[in-house]
Amino acid sequence: MEKISLIVGTHNHLPIGRSPDAAEKAYQDAFKALLTVAYCYPDFPVTLHYSGVLMDWLEETHPEFLTLLGEMVRRGQVEVLGGGYYDPILPMIPTSDKLGQLEKMTTWLRIRFETRPRGCWIAEKVWEPSLASVLRASGMDYTFLDEGQFRIAGVPEGKLFRPYIAEDQGKFISVFPVSDILADLASRAKPSDAIAFLKDLPDSGSSPVAVLLDDGEAAPAHLLRQGWLEEFIRLAGENRDWLGATTPAHYLREHPPAERAYIPSCSSVAMMGWALPPERRAIYQEARRRCGEAGDGGQFAVGGHFRQFLTRYPESWLMYAKMINTHVLVSQVRGDKYKKKAAQNELWRGQCHTAYWHAAGGGIFENGLRKAVYRALIEAEKIARATEIFAPSIIGVDYDMDNRTEFLYQGSELNAYIHATGGSLFELDFLPASWNYLDTMDQRDAGHEGYSRKAFLDHFLEPECSIEEFAWGTGTEAGDFLTGPYELVELNRSLPELLLRRQGIVSTSGARRPVRIEKRFVFRPRSIDVYYAVANLGDGDLVSRFGVEMNVSLISRAADSSRIFLLDEDRKSEIETSRVEREGVRGLLVYDVRNEVSITISSARAFRFWSLPVETLLPGAPEREPLFQSHCFVPHWDLRVAPGETWENHLSVGFEKTQSAERVEGN
Repeated sequence: MEKISLIVGTHNHLPIGRSPDAAEKAYQDAFKALLTVAYCYPDFPVTLHYSGVLMDWLEETHPEFLTLLGEMVRRGQVEVLGGGYYDPILPMIPTSDKLGQLEKMTTWLRIRFETRPRGCWIAEKVWEPSLASVLRASGMDYTFLDEGQFRIAGVPEGKLFRPYIAEDQGKFISVFPVSDILADLASRAKPSDAIAFLKDLPDSGSSPVAVLLDDGEAAPAHLLRQGWLEEFIRLAGENRDWLGATTPAHYLREHPPAERAYIPSCSSVAMMGWALPPERRAIYQEARRRCGEAGDGGQFAVGGHFRQFLTRYPESWLMYAKMINTHVLVSQVRGDKYKKKAAQNELWRGQCHTAYWHAAGGGIFENGLRKAVYRALIEAEKIARATEIFAPSIIGVDYDMDNRTEFLYQGSELNAYIHATGGSLFELDFLPASWNYLDTMDQRDAGHEGYSRKAFLDHFLEPECSIEEFAWGTGTEAGDFLTGPYELVELNRSLPELLLRRQGIVSTSGARRPVRIEKRFVFRPRSIDVYYAVANLGDGDLVSRFGVEMNVSLISRAADSSRIFLLDEDRKSEIETSRVEREGVRGLLVYDVRNEVSITISSARAFRFWSLPVETLLPGAPEREPLFQSHCFVPHWDLRVAPGETWENHLSVGFEKTQSAERVEGN
């Protein structure tokens, strides 16, 4: 039989925002453990990819790992792969950022290991045909995709063990299929079963190559399971007469591909399932099962694409919109190449893909990952602003690309972005802390679809609605103001302030009352004042409970991350971060311990107060502990407004950088 080539290795990544303990565990259990095994077999070549995020962490915490890796590169045992430095989903980011991230990774590897990568890893194997020309322009010769993606492209089963040419605009690269079967055997079968599978590969007469490139964090359950990799290497050596381990670059020098495969926009089989809502995912998985039984290997069972996460999760879309708008801002920097480079680097950090979607690990549901993305993007914005004379302003622009105008206040210390839907505040950045306090997350894929938990959300509630019903979304919403559109009445850029209005219906006590709400936002350097006017336009009394929902997103509800105080004139009393209900409250103070920031929410009218943590279940893992997302505060008032009359109130949100918790307690 013709000799079979074998490419073995791992792709490894550490997302920004991952906790130090989790990073260290991954290092000890997976990254270090696998490299230690590979080092003991210098005649067995391996192919490895480490994202730039992970390389930076290793440089800071475990430089000895990079020293060992460098030795293996120099002796010709390891071929290192390039890729986007911060492991972005390449099709999702602007072309200039694609090229910039790829070149940054190439430069880092060239300086650190004195080798220029000729191939790259694509995060989550998310592919769009235009990537072929982009990768070639960045100096890449080859990459890897899932063998299921080749099936979708029409490659028959008997030809899945060879690379193909992917072409775009006259530029082309080689693409290797990564074997699903080999990865599955590494996770559940014996090494001898994997060797037997390789020996039974169809003799296609075209120098077959089998690729096993596993997720590095899965190594303890796969390649390192009960000495699996050591035994596999030993068996491969015993069968060297027909099986030979190699690296991608070495294989391509001897066997350059000649056949083309036009792979459509898709991703790995697993990702195409995750991108779908749960009910559609089940249909997709059943379709794949049936296709497999029919013998076509799932060629026509195509699931979702990564971009569908942007439509499924409003929170993902807002991060994406922030990233795109930050890219535009950074691209406009002129004259100071060092500041531009620093701003670009923070922008690229904010493109780290893990926070934009979810999988079994959590992803977008992990509060710390989103916070790290927003921090990087805000830092990029601050650097870009520093290159020019900046004046606070409020503008109308389609920020989130929904074909409607949003209103953006950009101040010296605050960003406050307002959406016409609900007349709500959807982003609130306190620039001294580089923190978006409206980076919230609502429950998805758990039996209900909630609304986006932001700020200045207007609720009309039935009098009997309890805090528990509100928390679970089972209370009756009597008005249509929560997600209804508000119209612009006045935009004053010089003050700056904004007046929004909506006329809607409140249904309560068996009566439907036409109601108009006007909200005037007045922006100051470290605070936002909102003046409410609720007018009864009907011919009967408006009797309802009116609440204004305010969410504040911190990293955790633990005492070392957040503390909540009720304010009453010169007195301050701390409350629990669990569900709390109080009467006669004038204001509250939320202390962000991590960032040493005090957020004060006050009202001209005393109010009944609800405070509750917003926690979410991880999709597909209901047995896991709920994940904290934000604190939800709902001041509310019992209204009785006669026909033609107006109820008015003034709310304020203010920020202060505070040096210590003792100072907060003492004020």
